[in-house]
Amino acid sequence: MSRQEANKQFWEAISDLTMMCHLLRSISMTICGMVTWEVDAEVQVHAKRVIRLLALYSLAVREFFQRTGKNATTSKEQMDRLRQDVAALAGDTEWSILYPGEDKRVSGSASSHDTTRPSIILFWVTLSLRKIMDYQATEAPIMNGLLTQLAAVGACFWNMDKIDKTQFPFPYCQVVKWLTIVFLGILPFSIAAVCGWWTLMFSAIAAIGFFGLDEVAEILESPFGNDPNDLDLRGYCDALMSDMELICQCRELKLDFVLKENEKVDFSHLLANFDKQKQFHQHFKRQSVALAQSGEFSRDKSGEFSHSSGSQEEAGRSGLKKDDGIRGEALDSVMPGAVHTSRGE
Repeated sequence: MSRQEANKQFWEAISDLTMMCHLLRSISMTICGMVTWEVDAEVQVHAKRVIRLLALYSLAVREFFQRTGKNATTSKEQMDRLRQDVAALAGDTEWSILYPGEDKRVSGSASSHDTTRPSIILFWVTLSLRKIMDYQATEAPIMNGLLTQLAAVGACFWNMDKIDKTQFPFPYCQVVKWLTIVFLGILPFSIAAVCGWWTLMFSAIAAIGFFGLDEVAEILESPFGNDPNDLDLRGYCDALMSDMELICQCRELKLDFVLKENEKVDFSHLLANFDKQKQFHQHFKRQSVALAQSGEFSRDKSGEFSHSSGSQEEAGRSGLKKDDGIRGEALDSVMPGAVHTSRGE
């Protein structure tokens, strides 16, 4: 039971970590893509500040999990590097709040603070978003989405902390250990009459299996440490900051259109091997091209449809007693082979 629960927590931890990274990327995309930086110089300042604080948050979260919990690092070199990474993106005023009473010259291994509280950084992001909203640089629904995503980032962090810090109850683990020892002690006597000298090998395999799985469960309980089997937080953070930097730089680039003004979207040359059995895409394209050539769905007829809709509606109220629905023949172009029945059957 404990092994299954540990495995479940491990995958839940991966899910929360990847979701947090995804949300930070999504917030960065929205800040760079949906906020009008040109409204005022202050908007650009606060937008860039949000991006920097999001990167700072990821580094603070990494230090938090690397220096707390059951698998906290004991390497002075790693402690110093974690603190240096945070110092690289934090301002002097921010530093005095993150690590009270210390300046950036104090190394991580010599600091009286093992880590900081990352949630305060999310609050600073909220303050910058408030400033952006004051200049009306984005719409209210977009800002509401940003705040929702920001709250989800915090929820991911606290769930990760719960997984990392909450261990299985000691009495439960103790009972499981004793039952395992008793079982492995009785096992050789139970199979000796049948297995003979093979009993030694079977008992050894059983002991390695049970105690090995138990050790794996202990590793999975705290997946954010420094063990080789733990999650690579540095790799996740480095990839995140790389993407955030590219997002900001791409905002200033003039992207290619590729397709010409009157050119239609056509990916057929890339879909040659797609769905060879049913060939839904090929059927749909042929039918849509045929309908377009016949003019049945052309834009020129849109006015005619609008003009006649009133008379058709009036005729429908006087003549039809029920809705016959969509005729089956009209669906054949997009659903080949479908069976259609009428409501009267």
